[in-house]
Amino acid sequence: MMERTMEVAEVRSKIDEYSSFISSTLRPQLEVAVTAREEVEREIKEYEALQAKLANMTSTTKSTRGKIPDNDSCDDNDGDEEKKEQSETVVDLGNEVIYCKAVIDDPSKIYVHTGMGFHVEMKIDEATTFVGKRIKLLRQSLELKTHKATTIAVHIEETILVLQQLGKELSLSRE
Repeated sequence: MMERTMEVAEVRSKIDEYSSFISSTLRPQLEVAVTAREEVEREIKEYEALQAKLANMTSTTKSTRGKIPDNDSCDDNDGDEEKKEQSETVVDLGNEVIYCKAVIDDPSKIYVHTGMGFHVEMKIDEATTFVGKRIKLLRQSLELKTHKATTIAVHIEETILVLQQLGKELSLSRE
């Protein structure tokens, strides 16, 4: 009888230990992994949108672009002043909720977020190349983060199976 009581206490102890492990370790790890994966997915989406805009900018030459005089030249020599290309676009001001029109004075160069808070001025063709490489890198990162989240989810499922087995052993030991 004493031996059976020890077994029951040990099983209950293991059940508590595994339950605690799931709630204090595995679930928070899963939440962090899923959040990291979602962040990479968001970045990929943003870079793909930029890639589409860059492709649109290179394919359309005159649809939204016009020649305007340089702001520095205010004289009346209409034929002599240099002219800049100008482009209009719509800019997202926050979380795809608020947009406004914007005028790009020189659409041959743009600023691209390269990571870690840095923005680099690039020509359109340079930006297109960079964005393609960045998307490829982010997809590799997404694959790793997805694998990590999946592994943690599998660990949770396996631990739950162990808990079920311990519960069965506990119910058998009571009989």
